[in-house]
Amino acid sequence: MSKQDKKETTIKDNVNQNLRNNNQFISRSIEETTHALNQVFDESKKSIEKNITEARNQIPRYTQSINEVQEQVVQATRDIAESYLDYQKQAIDSFQSIFTPYIESANNQMLNNQNLFNRLPEIYSKIANNYAENSVAVSRIMNNIAFSNVELVKNVINNTKEQTRQFAEIGKRNVRVYETIEKESTNTL
Repeated sequence: MSKQDKKETTIKDNVNQNLRNNNQFISRSIEETTHALNQVFDESKKSIEKNITEARNQIPRYTQSINEVQEQVVQATRDIAESYLDYQKQAIDSFQSIFTPYIESANNQMLNNQNLFNRLPEIYSKIANNYAENSVAVSRIMNNIAFSNVELVKNVINNTKEQTRQFAEIGKRNVRVYETIEKESTNTL
């Protein structure tokens, strides 16, 4: 073998050795990277599981909060309906007391008006019942809205309840004023 051949053989051997070393390095790097990625994935899975467990533990608290809002909606609906019915009852009584003398007078002239007068409480009762049923339906809608924003709904319900009470009081005051006016005008006639 000539010196040149030995040199070429040595170079080839060195190149081959370098290639083997590079391949071993790459294989080792791939194994280490794969191992590191597997560790990261395992840690991520553990973290996800921990977060899911924490979220599950919060479910009773969320459920309790939603139940409280639903209970508040039901109670507010009841209060609203009762306030409205009280107002309607007072308004019916007032209208009956105001219109009784007129209807009695007209009844002497036309017998059919008495039937209308007798039906007025029934008609007014149906209107009040319809309002109460609509209040319940609105309550259901509000309950659905509550799921999307519990705190907002709590505030809205409390405000609605208070505003409805105030409107009922305004209506009651108006009825009393109309009664007073009617009594004064009846006394002057």
